[in-house]
Amino acid sequence: MLKNSYIVWEGASLIDGSPIVLILTGFVNHTSNRKTGYLLQSWIIKQNILPTEAAKKGFDKAICGDCPMKLSRLGSCYVNLAVTNNIYRKYETGAYPYFSKNEIEVLKRYRYPIRIGSYGDPTAVPFDVWKPIILASGSHTGYTHNWLFCDNSWKQYLMASVQSLGEARIAQNRGWRTFRIIAPDAPLTQNEILCRNTEDDRNKCDNCFLCDGKSSKPNVADRVHGLKWKISNFVKYSESLSN
Repeated sequence: MLKNSYIVWEGASLIDGSPIVLILTGFVNHTSNRKTGYLLQSWIIKQNILPTEAAKKGFDKAICGDCPMKLSRLGSCYVNLAVTNNIYRKYETGAYPYFSKNEIEVLKRYRYPIRIGSYGDPTAVPFDVWKPIILASGSHTGYTHNWLFCDNSWKQYLMASVQSLGEARIAQNRGWRTFRIIAPDAPLTQNEILCRNTEDDRNKCDNCFLCDGKSSKPNVADRVHGLKWKISNFVKYSESLSN
């Protein structure tokens, strides 16, 4: 019988070599994330530490690399770590079965769309682990802050996640489409469009898929969101870049 969640892979992070795990959720029960809609969620977490502890103490390089948004740096990451903690606790108790060829066949049959990296950077996990899942799924979205260093194969599947115009230009010159976080009142550039969900929250990721990395689509920007203190941290960071 199909389960809701599966352990896909356990191994050494490609970012720093420490032990991490990739878990897929949402096969039976849809995510409660109103923006993404019905996408399978994928979680890259450390095997041996609670996500909130890793984030607070800066022990999350294995899964987040040098992302400036994380809690130990800017403190602007929008991910609700309470959800990630629950996934970690279930993993720790052995509650999740292992992903197999049977589940790949389910993906092929029903074409479940997937969010590549609901938490953690997808490029911490080997590309060969992800590829059969991506190819079997109907559609996908995904982002990486590790675009300077990851396997170039990711360009066709992920957006380069950037926080400044300078970063966006560098990434685009290297062949990436970009997803740029902007301050609430910041303008778009000529080669960007605003996230469609921000324009109208009836547009959800599961019927948009602009953020699938394909080079024929425009670059995307979105206003920083989340808790007020996280937004404030990002605005201060953006202002420091322009001073």
